[in-house]
Amino acid sequence: MNRDNIKITYPPEKDGFFNDLKKEVDSYFISNNISIYGNRLMYIKIILLFTVYILIYFIPFLFKISQNQFFICYIFLGILSLFLGVNIGHDAAHNALFKNTKYNKLFMHIFDFLGLSSFNWKNRHVKGHHKYSNIMHYDPDIQQSLVVKIFPQDKHKKYHRFQWLYMPLIYSIFIPRWIFYRDFKDIFFKKIGGFYNHPFPINEILKMIIFKTSYVTYLVLIPYCILHYELIICVWAFLMLMISSSLTIAVVILTSHMLENSKFLEPNNNGEMPYSWSKHQLLTTSDYATNSFVITHLFGGFNHHVIHHLFQHICHIHYPVLTKILQKVAYKHHITYQSHRYILPAILSHLKLLYKNGRITKID
Repeated sequence: MNRDNIKITYPPEKDGFFNDLKKEVDSYFISNNISIYGNRLMYIKIILLFTVYILIYFIPFLFKISQNQFFICYIFLGILSLFLGVNIGHDAAHNALFKNTKYNKLFMHIFDFLGLSSFNWKNRHVKGHHKYSNIMHYDPDIQQSLVVKIFPQDKHKKYHRFQWLYMPLIYSIFIPRWIFYRDFKDIFFKKIGGFYNHPFPINEILKMIIFKTSYVTYLVLIPYCILHYELIICVWAFLMLMISSSLTIAVVILTSHMLENSKFLEPNNNGEMPYSWSKHQLLTTSDYATNSFVITHLFGGFNHHVIHHLFQHICHIHYPVLTKILQKVAYKHHITYQSHRYILPAILSHLKLLYKNGRITKID
């Protein structure tokens, strides 16, 4: 089967689960007379996150602090940059932040401000991942590299038996690899996962170069020029920012699709998947810590990931209520809803997946 040309399709819904769920979700918004987009709480959160990020950035310029305190500021900037991306940029990419798409496009540039290409993000995530979640060769959000074996059916190498030990270290360079390598690599690929990436717009290449240069400038060069730190200190601080951001995003995203009970389904020779679209989302996606107000609002609702995949056009500020609706409807239709009560078991479940996939003895 030619994986590059086959078109993925899903069979029709065979029961009333998804229709019932849509009716319940629609009823919630209509009966409460509220919008599916961001609300006052969401916009307050946007202002708060931006404000905290900017204040921490300017601390070294406004106060005389030690070198270690400078490093701590940058570690927090790395964590906050991830929170800005998943809370603001992610919803904007799904046109869920505002009703006006122009505002969504504007706020999606938070990714560019943080050194990432918003254009590549939306292509990979919306056009690729959400259409083909957990499908090998099609889902571009799940790394398909010989370094790690996420898909059980993927090629197996001897060193994969140790991946549960070395991958947490490799995850620490996730963001710098994305900023300085993957975004540029995407320019040259005609197809990335299941979506076609060419022709790549020239203006997006120029925008990418300008924003990435600006990113390094305001985080490394401006502090070096204005503050009394040596250049190597500013570089070290920048690396700490990269690592803290990488480890934070690893916790946020790896606990949603790549767990020990996650399914990695394959199409038949005609490209048809074994389950309907809604059932596919439930089999390939997991939630965690859905009762935690703090995790929900810091992680941009990523912990309510099942409902996000089913209703990606709805702002994450509504997910806690919608997840309860999902649980009720899934129970009614005897459908398994995957969730961990706390975040730590979800993290451990990912490590168990790495361990399990690394124990396969067949070597290619």
